[in-house]
Amino acid sequence: MTELPQFSAVEIAERLKKHRPTEEQIAVIEAPLEPALVVAGAGSGKTETMAARALWLVANGYVRPAEILGLTFTRKAAGELAERMRTRIAELRAAGLVAEPDPDAAEDLGAELLDAPRVATYNSFASTLFRDHAALVGFDGDAVVLGEAASWLLAREVVVGRDDPRLAEAGKGVDAVATAVLRLASSLGEHLADADAVERMAEDYARLGEIPPEGRYDYAADMASIITPLAPLPALLDAAREFQARKHERGYLQYSDQVRIALRIAERAPGVAEELRARSKVVILDEYQDTSVGQTRLLSALFRGHSVMAVGDPHQAIYGWRGASAANLGEFSDWFDARRSFSLSTSWRNGVKVLDAANTVLEPLAARSPVAVETLTPREGADAVPISVRFEESVVAEAEAVAAWFAERLRPGAVPAGEEPPSAALLLRARATLEHFTGAFARAGVPYHVLGVGGLLAQPLAADLVAALRVIDDPSAGNELIRLLVGSRWRIGTADIAALRDLARWLEKRDLHQQELDDVVRDRLRGSVIEEESASIVDALDFLALQKREHGAIRGFSEEGLRRLREAGALFAGLRSRTRLELADLVTVTLQELDLDIEAAANEARPGSARVLEAFFDALAQFEQLGRGGSLRAFLGWLREAESRDRLSPRSDPPEPGCVQILTIHGAKGLEWDLVAVPRLVEGELPSRARDTGAWVGFGQLPYEFRGDTHALPVFAWRSATSRAELRASFAEFKKQVGAGQLDEDRRLAYVAITRARHELLLSGSFWSSQTKWRGPSRFLSELEQAGVIDALPTEPAELDVNPLLGEPATVSWPRDPLGHRRARVEAAGELVRGALEEESVESATAAAGPWARDVELLLAERRQQLAGPPAVAPPARIPASRFHEYVSDPERVTAELRRPMPERPYRATRLGTLFHAWVEHRADPDGLEEELDARFSELDIDADTELVAVDADRFAELKATFESSPWAELKPVEVEREIHLPFDGRTIVCKIDAVYERDGRLEIVDWKTGKAPKDAEDLERKQLQLALYRLAYARWAGVDPELVDAAFYFVAEDRIIRPEHVSSEDELRERWRAALG
Repeated sequence: MTELPQFSAVEIAERLKKHRPTEEQIAVIEAPLEPALVVAGAGSGKTETMAARALWLVANGYVRPAEILGLTFTRKAAGELAERMRTRIAELRAAGLVAEPDPDAAEDLGAELLDAPRVATYNSFASTLFRDHAALVGFDGDAVVLGEAASWLLAREVVVGRDDPRLAEAGKGVDAVATAVLRLASSLGEHLADADAVERMAEDYARLGEIPPEGRYDYAADMASIITPLAPLPALLDAAREFQARKHERGYLQYSDQVRIALRIAERAPGVAEELRARSKVVILDEYQDTSVGQTRLLSALFRGHSVMAVGDPHQAIYGWRGASAANLGEFSDWFDARRSFSLSTSWRNGVKVLDAANTVLEPLAARSPVAVETLTPREGADAVPISVRFEESVVAEAEAVAAWFAERLRPGAVPAGEEPPSAALLLRARATLEHFTGAFARAGVPYHVLGVGGLLAQPLAADLVAALRVIDDPSAGNELIRLLVGSRWRIGTADIAALRDLARWLEKRDLHQQELDDVVRDRLRGSVIEEESASIVDALDFLALQKREHGAIRGFSEEGLRRLREAGALFAGLRSRTRLELADLVTVTLQELDLDIEAAANEARPGSARVLEAFFDALAQFEQLGRGGSLRAFLGWLREAESRDRLSPRSDPPEPGCVQILTIHGAKGLEWDLVAVPRLVEGELPSRARDTGAWVGFGQLPYEFRGDTHALPVFAWRSATSRAELRASFAEFKKQVGAGQLDEDRRLAYVAITRARHELLLSGSFWSSQTKWRGPSRFLSELEQAGVIDALPTEPAELDVNPLLGEPATVSWPRDPLGHRRARVEAAGELVRGALEEESVESATAAAGPWARDVELLLAERRQQLAGPPAVAPPARIPASRFHEYVSDPERVTAELRRPMPERPYRATRLGTLFHAWVEHRADPDGLEEELDARFSELDIDADTELVAVDADRFAELKATFESSPWAELKPVEVEREIHLPFDGRTIVCKIDAVYERDGRLEIVDWKTGKAPKDAEDLERKQLQLALYRLAYARWAGVDPELVDAAFYFVAEDRIIRPEHVSSEDELRERWRAALG
């Protein structure tokens, strides 16, 4: 970059009427075209600064917009960066600051749309590189990429199929072993480690057991705790190898595989890197602290010495569990041959007091940071609202205080009329105390929304359903059975539960013929299972349901308790007999048999219950789309895995003004709210107690010496130990270092949580929760107190020795009344219903004499309704564009369906169409599928005994081949799988556009069809309505004249392109709609 710039960053901001950039921002924006690192604190405007740099480069003619490549961590961040750059460049063009190389290009809409920065996630960038050049290193570029949950299901399938006694000796369940295999396989790929070398290391490690004892102490227990955790590693490595082989056989890949193969491409095919450098003259690496070692090596191989600007914050490196390495920031200069670094330290998000808190919490990390980080300073005019602190006696009181704080700020009238209510969030370190806070919010009338699958499974209705499914599937699901038995359905008392436990112990000592086992057999059986699984109350309940009351083992039960237990046993036995049903059907039957659907509809105390069930069945649909392992046990394992991953993954849910969103701190990264509360700032919770300090000396962990960032990790010097005492001391020092690293991680979490607050921040905690000893305020709170950021904290609870939540026993009726405070209202409603039935017509009264009374009443009511004519049913607020033609051509049938909707079984053709659309989307834009949990392509792998064939593999292959020879095969779409919500005559039309292309200076919308082409002109006329809506929606969304947008159907199965001669205008669409529905 030798020519002097024509425009400065300040001049461009003034021309576009934007805020004047700070001196730090100017330095970044006007930096030379060479490698550089930007350390940007939370809320420091890095996205806006990167967009401003793109403007400066384009305005001064250094690059074209399309020569800018931006990479970031999540799809949400990629979307924000792309939108910001596209919007700013459009403003630059409007201001006449973009020098067009071709004078005609300024009027060419298609050229303008194509000449835009390319922004993607790190994973999707690697995916594109792999897909385009896989053949160079002997791979198939069309291989299917498995999401995390699909990978876990495949790992579980491998574990279930292995006959390896070493895995059984590990003493872990199938799901835990599957998780360990997947973690190990992924780590091997991410860190480019050799499994054979790891196995050799494990063999050497096992020889530590040969170190002889010395002196008085043999340290046997310590030696076992050091050596035993790695004993299963060779077996897990064998399973990981089989997992990799199974992926290869089926043409599957994980994202870590794509990065690994992409690196191989970059190293073995220099021309690929040269081509990328030529196309991407400027590269922006956002959220660089979240990149993995493999991603760093790949980017270095491609862009070392190139114009690369990496932006990151070591204090927000909280995704180490996903393979990210904060050490990458400190090593950027080595990997990319960089000599320049910059800082962004002005916070545009937080107020003065919030920044004081954030900087105080971070202070101990400053000296250990891999790069220098400037202290965050507030923007000019930032508010100075004091930080609110509540430290209560108990978690119950804390939850009430937090609820009151939100209630005061979200109450009607809290903001001036016409202004939007504030957004709000409760950020949790863990979900253990979630129910205390949701209960307090409900009592205080505070609207809240628990985000994610973990939030779903915490809801009582979903928890009951999952508990019932576990009881059906697993005889060791005693805790889940107790939950149901003492719940509102059966209300079993303590004496009967104790009698059921005694019966389970009696059965444990007997064989199937109820003959007592001898001591040797009994001891061996007891040793084959973990202690809590030895006596199964699930089995005891089955026994109780089948045996007569006179059986000698049935004693200690009350008559009413026995009746209810028998009823429960019969219900679960009946459900267990239906486990051969389709999974969705089994879940539905379980829901209905436990009357949970009625509970969802009738309990006004939980108005969101219907949404909970809807979300649960959405999760079930996601699981079924994975296409493999569709058993109940696999589904329950997948739920646990999805909950675990969901809890820690970043979320993209937009803020909901007036509603408190509840999520984990990990999930809050990249988000912000007006009001933020961070609860449980208690020593032992945030920061948490030291956990798993053995680190890689654990089940299914990759030893640190094989990680790419090994030099930045604690060292366990086991190879140099010559005595047991020396090994023990070395391990203790290693665990101490790991514990210190965990404290640093919690400190970063606290920093991330604090800096999510735009205006007001509440920090809270309590002395007592469920523990037997009280805990004081978090050291983070104490540091804020010492710095004068918050007022003095209480030092000890009023009650030092007894937990107030456990001390004074409350007198309660147990089991609880299922209706509680609602009983009077429900009973009164029941009386009204009975009274109305007694006053029914003679017709109904006569019918009531027989056993079919209810059925006759319903049939008569239906007859009366038919004679009166169908009631008017308004179309829903949201209508799919694909069904618009049904509303305007046959409104009576559609409204009848709305009155009485029926479930539809997915047709084979529908599944094939879904699969084809997913393939086209993945082919055009791999980022579009990156963060989905499903892997629909796995439906191609069909078991021989599958009753319903999911997809015809040969037919799918034909569709792909046909598309590859179509006019669109070689074109790059402008948009792919774009969903647009079109406001239309008081309703919203949901338009899911398959693809948009630029052809001959015009835009063309293409809708892929795997079914048959229209049979006649009338059929085509109906179908073109969908294209008309797509054209109107996209034209509005893109801000172009609909007359510049063409539309076509491509019937792939017939290789037939249909471009309707007439596509309805907006006025014609509205006229047909109103004519049909008024």
